[in-house]
Amino acid sequence: MKRSRGSQTKLFLPTPGFRVFFFVFLIAIGVFVFFPQLWMINTSFKTSADTFKLTFFSNPTLENFRKVVSDPKILTYLKNSLFVSLSSSFLATFVSVFAGYSFSKYRYRGRKSLMTLVMISQAFPQAVLLISIYLMMQRLGLLDNYLSIILSYITFTLPVGTWTLKSYFDQIPDSLIESAKVDGAGTVMTIFRIILPLAVPGMISIAIYGFVWSWNDLIYSLTLITRSDLRTLAPGLQLTYLGEFQSNWGNMMAASLFSSIPVTIMFIFLQKYFIAGLTSGAVKG
Repeated sequence: MKRSRGSQTKLFLPTPGFRVFFFVFLIAIGVFVFFPQLWMINTSFKTSADTFKLTFFSNPTLENFRKVVSDPKILTYLKNSLFVSLSSSFLATFVSVFAGYSFSKYRYRGRKSLMTLVMISQAFPQAVLLISIYLMMQRLGLLDNYLSIILSYITFTLPVGTWTLKSYFDQIPDSLIESAKVDGAGTVMTIFRIILPLAVPGMISIAIYGFVWSWNDLIYSLTLITRSDLRTLAPGLQLTYLGEFQSNWGNMMAASLFSSIPVTIMFIFLQKYFIAGLTSGAVKG
């Protein structure tokens, strides 16, 4: 017995009970996601005596922020993180462009195997790879050198960047490249004058991904860099405010908010390119 179209439509109409459940579920997810951030902000405005009191914004103080901003070590860590994150993000994006273009527009022996190898490299836990990377950097004499963590960050950003940009380049018609060749443009000129302007959203999305990954990293920067003047922000904050004999949570939360400013600014101005790059790269041409 066939059902009418109207009866089929009614089956998909949300009931009042489903709507209540849906909104309760959204509220629960929102609390789970945003409550830790709210607690961090709340703690950053507390005095040391009120740190563990279950109060919200009672007797707020800016003393924690004053101590963080006036601490020259924190500013040094911030400068180091900016240098490392920007360098690794730029280099990873640069290499991903050529790797993704090669996989997308060239056909050569071993191409599929190499593509599979790049994809499989993402399956290994980063903590496990730290052992081999540490030994490699030790033999190369790159410990306590920014190059060690920059190369490590590029290693983890490159597979995602390569596959994302490959999917992006797949959507660019080959006829456009052939027309450039007919006009006398070489491979390098074709990439820089024609391909890259069309792939700007994809490149920006990979650059943001690489920057955020480098900015938030703790384990690699803590292991490969041991000199205090070379430390980046994440390990610097941990070793400055948290330890065996001290736990200055107020300053730690204030410094964490302070360190989130560059990433927040980046997302505010580049979020439209980030979303466009991810959605375009997700469509197979």
